[in-house]
Amino acid sequence: MLKVNVGLSRKVSKDYNSTGFSLNLEGEVCVPLDDPEMVIEKIKELYDLAEESLDQQVARYEEHSAIATRDAAPPSRPAPAPQRSSGTDRTTRNSSRLTQPRTGNGHTRNSNGGDFSAATNKQIQYLLTLGKRLGLTTPQLEQRVGQIVGREVGLYDLTKDEAGIVLDELTAEGKANTPQR
Repeated sequence: MLKVNVGLSRKVSKDYNSTGFSLNLEGEVCVPLDDPEMVIEKIKELYDLAEESLDQQVARYEEHSAIATRDAAPPSRPAPAPQRSSGTDRTTRNSSRLTQPRTGNGHTRNSNGGDFSAATNKQIQYLLTLGKRLGLTTPQLEQRVGQIVGREVGLYDLTKDEAGIVLDELTAEGKANTPQR
């Protein structure tokens, strides 16, 4: 009996973003070692199984990313009315969103180098995950996000910079609420 470990990995790139997939499959080959052709055939079967499983995972990912193609082109939005949150100055850098020049990749940047393009799907998914960890419903999470950003905003309307600020804040809150071991 021979123990076989098959490992495959694949990188899928789109719009300068990439996602890696890997799969390790372990199994036993129950053929006599004195028949090398049969051993190789059984190992090929394990590789084929691993390849098929990896293809399914990549297809599932591409299916989900096809649904969320909003990252392909930044949506045009009206400039938000400037508002101040209590004691913080987070919204002043977001008040001139549409008057800023675009970079070659379609992103809008402010004079401080801030990025006004839409938050990525990964940022939004992580926000939703943090909200669940904190026991917040989606409306409660959006309300908390509005408090942090200083304006009423839906999760999918956040910029990359705003999402980063909210993620930092919620992560800090999660750490503060987690008991130390």
